[in-house]
Amino acid sequence: MNLFVLLLVLAVRRLDIGWTKSWVAEDRVQRRLVSVVAWGRDKNKSQSVVWLLAVLVPVLVWVWLRAALPSGLGYVVDAVLLLWLLGAESEFRYLTSLIQRIRMRDIAQLEAQAKLHFGIEATSEDEGYLNQLSHRALMKSAEGTFAVLFWFFLCGTWGSLLYALNYALAQSFERGSLPELLHKLLVWLPQRLLLVAMALAGSFRGATDKSARYWWQLDGQALLLAAIPDGLDLPRDMPTAFLERAKVQLIALEGLLNRCLALWLIVGVLWWVLFS
Repeated sequence: MNLFVLLLVLAVRRLDIGWTKSWVAEDRVQRRLVSVVAWGRDKNKSQSVVWLLAVLVPVLVWVWLRAALPSGLGYVVDAVLLLWLLGAESEFRYLTSLIQRIRMRDIAQLEAQAKLHFGIEATSEDEGYLNQLSHRALMKSAEGTFAVLFWFFLCGTWGSLLYALNYALAQSFERGSLPELLHKLLVWLPQRLLLVAMALAGSFRGATDKSARYWWQLDGQALLLAAIPDGLDLPRDMPTAFLERAKVQLIALEGLLNRCLALWLIVGVLWWVLFS
């Protein structure tokens, strides 16, 4: 049934539905923690106390609630929670939208959507714009879909909930905070498994040659950044015109992420079959 829940959620994320902001907003999880974070700062509470209230307590409540529900209703609730944690709109759809703007030769909308969905402040005229966009899209997928699904495969919905709540809390604190450290630990293995998937589904040497030196570092941003663009297995004779080059690179990234997701699902299902 977990497989059915997962496939249903992934299928729903592909649909073009008019979701409200509470389902698609980047800070949808973070906004649920605002009151706890504000209370902790007003009362001068330690980060560990805020973490216990914002992350651990909701997870424990969820575990208790899930155990109390009948199996059929429990799977429905699992699907709703997983959809909310992943976001009702897939990061892959954002890439598809960018590619459509490129095909329409609408650079202004391309830049606007890249800023909206991936936080790119640069313009297409800036050097390294495509690599920066590709890296942001890869990081967004790594810390979003792939990490949430990793913890879902490993622990079920409570694992995904713990990861997502801690990630949202880490974004509310300054760098070097306890939630940020925990986030780096929780996302460390998923990021490296994603790199392995990229090597298998794309260019093995391109994904591993430059990133190997960062394998044991705690911060995975440099690891994934080193895999762009060589890990995309781009053709050697890349077009010189920006729009043509952008189309080739983003289509390659979209295809690679889809293949990585397929590998992720296959390995996850095998994990369930062997160890559930």
